[in-house]
Amino acid sequence: MKVKKLISFVIPVYNEELTVPHLITTLTSFIKKQKKYEFEVILVENGSTDTSFSLLKKYAKKNKSLKIVQLAKNIGCDGGIEAGMQFARGDALVVVMADLQEPLEIVNKFIEKWEDGFEIVYGIVKKRTAGFIRNISSLIFYKLINILTRNMFPENASDFRLIDKKVYLTINSLTEKNKYLRGLIIWTGFKSIGIPFDRKNRIAGESKANTTTVLKVAVNGIFSFSYAPLRFVSFLGISITLISFIMMIGYIYLFFVHGREAPGVMTIIMLILFLFGLLFFSLGIISEYMARIYDEVKGRPSFLVKRLINTSQHS
Repeated sequence: MKVKKLISFVIPVYNEELTVPHLITTLTSFIKKQKKYEFEVILVENGSTDTSFSLLKKYAKKNKSLKIVQLAKNIGCDGGIEAGMQFARGDALVVVMADLQEPLEIVNKFIEKWEDGFEIVYGIVKKRTAGFIRNISSLIFYKLINILTRNMFPENASDFRLIDKKVYLTINSLTEKNKYLRGLIIWTGFKSIGIPFDRKNRIAGESKANTTTVLKVAVNGIFSFSYAPLRFVSFLGISITLISFIMMIGYIYLFFVHGREAPGVMTIIMLILFLFGLLFFSLGIISEYMARIYDEVKGRPSFLVKRLINTSQHS
C-alpha cells in the first residue's frame, strides 16, 4: 500500500477569537475532501490577550490532528511562522493566515505545482482589500526593496505559500535571529513559481498589521537582504567631500579674481546643521546593522514555548 504524503499547515494566531471557529470549520472541511494526502495542522498561538488559546485548546481536544504551540509572548507573524516550521513533519508545508483571506482552494493548485517539481509555490495577490494607503505602501516597499536587492523579491508575493520539506528544514537550520522569511525562502534558491489569487475580506475582526508593524517588517526586509544603505552612507560621504571641495575652489576663485569674500555666519551655520543632519542619519543606518550584530552575539532563542498540545517536540 502506497504511503500518503503528509502536508503540514502552519497558521499563526494572534487575537483571532472571532475567526478561530470559522478557521477550524473551514480547515476541517477542506482536509476531509482530500483523499490523496495526510494533513497536520500546527496552530501557533502568538501570545494572544483574548480567548484565542482557550478556543484552540477546545478544538484540539476533539481533534488530535490539531497541534497547538503556545508561545510565551507575541513575536510577530514571521516569528509565529518560524516557530510552527520547527514543529512541522510534513513532506511539504503550507502557510495560511488565521483570517482566511487567502482562499484554501488555491492550496490544491499549490500542491499540483509542488508535484510538478516546484519546491516553493507562493501566492501572488491580484486584488487587495486593504485601504488605499496600505496598497500604496506595499507598492512602494516592493519597488524599493527590489531596487536595493536587484529584483530578488517577486512583486505582490504573500506569506501564503507552500514550501517543500528541504526548504523549511534549510530555514530551520539557520541561526540568525531577525529572520525575514519571505526573503530567506527565496534566498534558498530552490525552484519556485507564483500563483495569482484574489485576497478576500476578513469575515470578522480587524487586521493586526498596523502601520508600525508593516514598517518594522519592511525595515527588517531591507536591512536583512541589502548592503545598499551602508553603501549609500559611503556615497553620501564622498559626495559631500566633492561638493565641499568644489565650493572651496569657488570661494577661492571669487576672492582672488573678483575680490569678493565668502558669505557670512548664517551660511556657515546652515552648512554645519546640514552636515550634522547627514552625519546622524548615517550613524542611524550603521547603528541598525550594529544592533542586528548585537542580537546575533547575544544568542538568545528566537521564541520561547509556553505550552504544547498534541505535539511534544521540535521536528
